[in-house]
Amino acid sequence: MKRKLLAVVAADMAGFSRLIENDEITILSRQKSHFNEVIKPAIKNFNGEIIKTTGDGFLATFESALDAVESSIEIQIKINELEKPFTSEKRIWYRVGINIGDVVLDEGDIFGNCVNIASRLESIADSGGICITSDIFQNIKNLKPYNFKNLGNQHLKNITQQINVYKIIVGEQDFNLDNSIPKILTEVDQEIRYCSSIDGTTIAYAKVGDGPPIIKAPNFMTSLEHDWRSPIWNHIYRFFAKNNTLIRFDQRGNGLSDWDVPDISFQLFLEDMETVINELKLDKFPLYGVSQGCPLSIAYAVKNPEKVSHLILFGGYAKGRAKRNDPNYESNSAMEQTMILSGWENENPAFRQFFASSMIPDASKEQMDVFNNICKIATSAKNAAKISLVNDNIDVSALLHELNVPTLIFHCTDDARVPISESKFLAANIRNSKFIPLKSKNHLVLETDKVWDMFKKEIDQFLKS
Repeated sequence: MKRKLLAVVAADMAGFSRLIENDEITILSRQKSHFNEVIKPAIKNFNGEIIKTTGDGFLATFESALDAVESSIEIQIKINELEKPFTSEKRIWYRVGINIGDVVLDEGDIFGNCVNIASRLESIADSGGICITSDIFQNIKNLKPYNFKNLGNQHLKNITQQINVYKIIVGEQDFNLDNSIPKILTEVDQEIRYCSSIDGTTIAYAKVGDGPPIIKAPNFMTSLEHDWRSPIWNHIYRFFAKNNTLIRFDQRGNGLSDWDVPDISFQLFLEDMETVINELKLDKFPLYGVSQGCPLSIAYAVKNPEKVSHLILFGGYAKGRAKRNDPNYESNSAMEQTMILSGWENENPAFRQFFASSMIPDASKEQMDVFNNICKIATSAKNAAKISLVNDNIDVSALLHELNVPTLIFHCTDDARVPISESKFLAANIRNSKFIPLKSKNHLVLETDKVWDMFKKEIDQFLKS
């Protein structure tokens, strides 16, 4: 092994899983063409070396910071131009992160903190864009008249210190398609950032859309990236982001946030929410909670009444299952814990299918399959079991009389996961609230549900009030 000062370029394809799932042969063919006709020549022309390729990206090194940047800009401009004919949800985008520092070279591979930072920078870069460290910026700022934007100090996942990050504006930085073609929002349109909660846990959050902010509270399991492939969430995200900037985050133990955490508790979930909102410096906003996200939203609104303009609750409750005087709770909970710990991560999706069936019984087989496959991506069996117990023991019923925010409450009439009586209890104890039952067996509203249009109409009217 030896050390060497190098500029490191880390790149990956945004939305790779979704693209492959939808059209594997076409995407892989275009990816191979881009790699052979654009990426390899650009890196070679600027004296770089490809260290390795991954399923959706590559890692390269350069002896010159300027060569690393110029090569990356050329790659982005050419690929973005080649992808213009494709609609937004079928388009290939690359994200690039560049850092410079000492790296360890060993048997054709590279290691070290410099490499880790480049990889983490790539994850917060815009689709079709480039993020660089201040060290790269200092090396090149007087050499070429690039259009830079300082993003300030950023938390990067699994990197202890904050990193001062710059964004390079590539070309027009707006590679959208013909305006006559409706743009379909996907995970590549969101901006992902990280912050550090009260106990040092890294929390990932995302923004998508334009307009005034609206916050979605996290629930049992989420994944900022993979939820866009879920038939449970993508239509809801697009609806909220149509006229607003939708902000959501993965709670601890989920998605892009830290999985290996010191503790998981309802109070820490609340601290995580406050951390994200404080990081964004938001003044006032509507808050949308689903299922376990409802008591979290209620607790936040009571603690921060000046922040929340409207509260939207769907399929929620004030008391978790352990607090509802159910004589069968202990046995049912023990059985579910066993099933989670033994079946959550298995290739055989038997338990996840059982869980999906209780959540969305009216879903199609395709919707079910996508949902139960995302379960094991979103969190581990150990975390799923812990979060389930935390949610079972929630009790915010004493806070309801303190809540004085306009509140819209939805619940599906035949919800098997959370009985409709729980939302009726919320409506009876929250001032200035409106309760709307939705005729459905699902725990969540699907785009294929007959009540979907009613849901949208009621929210539009509510947010205008």
